[in-house]
Amino acid sequence: MRRVPRKYSMETRSEEAALRRQRLIDAAVEVLGEVGADRLTMDMVAQRADAATRTVYNHFSTRQELLAAVQAHLLQAFRDTLQLDIPATGEPAERLRQFVALLYDIYERQGAALTTLLELDEPAIRAQVRDMRAWRRGRLEQILRSADDALRLPLRQAVGFAFVLTNHVSWRALRDEIGLTQGKAIETTVTGLEAGLLGASATQTARTSSRPPNSCTWTTPQSDEE
Repeated sequence: MRRVPRKYSMETRSEEAALRRQRLIDAAVEVLGEVGADRLTMDMVAQRADAATRTVYNHFSTRQELLAAVQAHLLQAFRDTLQLDIPATGEPAERLRQFVALLYDIYERQGAALTTLLELDEPAIRAQVRDMRAWRRGRLEQILRSADDALRLPLRQAVGFAFVLTNHVSWRALRDEIGLTQGKAIETTVTGLEAGLLGASATQTARTSSRPPNSCTWTTPQSDEE
């Protein structure tokens, strides 16, 4: 008589397979960010995931199928971001700080793979990037509207200024080109936003005066990439 596999064993195997698949996708995201889509190979992904190449093919029959899974994974991260709650109350400066920290955490977690993703000319990606930009612009307007009387610029210009300083290109310039830590990148952006939009408070002035003489000077990037 044929024995029926125990339910828990089947579930365990299914969970293990799902974990292996996700590990391969995470490895592919890392490799994608380093070498780009054109140079990514199944062997590279296997090596990064500490798995056999045949394991990669067991989950993704072709390289294109793997890239499609990576794209879907990163796009879902975009969609999840759109569901995040932003503090609706509190001082505008503190809400700006929290929002910048939230955005930069997303950029940091997705890393170079996000840069590569943004460079792909795919309709689904373009649509999601547009949604992400609209979400970011809307949240910035919501935060800055509460400080409208104190703003040094008209609201529309203030939102545009904040939009540029919080985009992916600005973060990448601070992290990769200037070499700031994540915390310093957040602090630099927030300081620029506060000084440019709300004026330097006594706290900000003290913080600025305590910086070393050779601290970096922020230059706003021209690109408006997400």
